[in-house]
This record gives sequence, C-alpha cells and structure tokens, in this order.
Amino acid sequence: MNKSFDFLFSIAKSYYIDEMTKSEIAKHYKISRPTVASILKECKEKGIVEIRLNNNELNNSLLARQLIKTYGLETATIISNEKDDVATLTKTCSYAALFFSSLLKDKLRIGISWGNSLYNMIQELEESPVNDCTVIQLMGGLGGSVKLPDGSELARILASKLHARCFILLAPLFVRSETLKKSLLTEKRIRETYEKTKDLDIALVGIGSADPKESALVRAGFVSLEEALEIYTTGSSCDLCGYHYDELGRLMDISANKRIIGIDPQDFFKIPRRIGIACGKPKAIAIKAALRGKLITDIFTDEHTASIILGS
Repeated sequence: MNKSFDFLFSIAKSYYIDEMTKSEIAKHYKISRPTVASILKECKEKGIVEIRLNNNELNNSLLARQLIKTYGLETATIISNEKDDVATLTKTCSYAALFFSSLLKDKLRIGISWGNSLYNMIQELEESPVNDCTVIQLMGGLGGSVKLPDGSELARILASKLHARCFILLAPLFVRSETLKKSLLTEKRIRETYEKTKDLDIALVGIGSADPKESALVRAGFVSLEEALEIYTTGSSCDLCGYHYDELGRLMDISANKRIIGIDPQDFFKIPRRIGIACGKPKAIAIKAALRGKLITDIFTDEHTASIILGS
C-alpha cells in the first residue's frame, strides 16, 4: 500500500485526536485492524506522532503517591506552582472544588471551618443542588471586625450553592474560661449546632501555621502575639479548627485548647472524609503535622510545599 503523508496523518488524527478505535478506523478506511496498528507504529517512527509526558504533572503524580503511601491518605492532589502564590492557591482550590463535587450525594452532612483556602474553594464551586443536605459550621466565629473569611459566612455560601440547610455556631471561637464555655454550650441554639458536629460525613478544613508570624489566629485577633509565641515555643506545629497540635499531630494539653467552642477533636477524627486545603512553604510544617496525626484523609497542596514535606 502506498501510504502518503496525508494518509498517515489522517489515521493518526483519527486515533489520537478524534479518539476513534482501531476497529472503527479500519472500517472507515476499508483496511484491516492490524494494518491500522502498523500505520500508527509507522507514524511514531516517522515523527508524525510524538508521545510526551508532562514532566511537571508526572512529578506531581509521584509526589502524590508518596504522600498517600507515607501518611495513609485516601487521596493527595498536588498542583504545579503558578507565577505567584495567589494564582497557585486559586488553581489548588479549583481542583479541590471539583473533587468535593465528585463526593456530593443526597443526605450529606458537611462541616466547614474557616480561612482563605476554603473561601477560594467555595468561590470555585459550581452551584450543585443536593437533596436533604446539611452544612454545619465547625467552629465558633471570629467577630464582625475581622476581615478574614469567617466560618459562618463560608457555611452560608456553601449551603446556598448546595441548596442545603445551614447551621451556624452562634458563639465566639475562643472564650476566656472553661466555665464560660460550658455555660454557652447549654444555650439551645449553640447546643443544637454543636451536637450536629458529632455526626458528619465530610469536613472541609484549612490547616493553619502555629508560627506567630504566619498565624491566621493572630491576624484574626483571637490570639495575642504573646500567647501565640508561648504556644509556639511549647511545641505547637499547626492549628486545625482552632485547636493546636504538636509536630506529630497530637492535640496539645494547653489552656487555649480547652477554651474553644467548636467540634470536639475526637468527633472530628471520626468523620470519614476530612479534606484539607493549604498552600505555601510557610504551611509545610503545619501540613506535615496534620498528616502525621492523620487529622485529614485528603490533602490539596502545591508542588513546592509537598516537596518540602517529603524531604524534611
């Protein structure tokens, strides 16, 4: 058979671009299936077709598999770093939104914490109505003067996109004493939402750095710089839902952890899917602590941060 370049190109296009099967191509061009296979091989030999692997995506896939194997994760999604941190975070949150959408089904009970990562993820989420779905705020509020995305705001936006019921935890994240915490938890509205955090299917959480210079809790004004430094020097590596954990992901026995109004850490650990979203090298220590403590089941982060976690 005299095979011109145009003919070879047409066969290659049909297979690699139009995604026709070899049998379909054989029928269309009135040739045998083995001939199609032979032509495709010839196309590669003559350079008409070049098979390439995207090195960045391949590397990210390897990093993801290492994280899953090392820390026993359900999934790990590693995103190539963009030109700046904002673009990287946006891309990461877009992937997280797609993943979250794939988990949606009727009667889900979803808990959400707070932070920029989750805010960006929800912004990327398409409206996806779910029957008989409930969204619950996992931790108390930050207060009206705080510019950071509050848990109540995120819960409402997410519930709106899912056409779900929404339960807001009408209490501050931190209170001045354990006695006050116990008293507030007897209030009907607060108690109602708090009880709903005990039986969830999915949790969406950010992972906060315990470093006072990076701490969102400090920026939010809930922890003073002095208190944050004291907690940090005591051994805190990350905060999750306001609670501080050490480098091995163990809940710290400190006063601050006993004055939080939010999901109990033991109840959080029982949630089947705990999706963490965090980007940036300053978050590497915090993410690693969360991974070590198996605080999350699924992680979304960037390539540079994942490399630090696995290399340290």
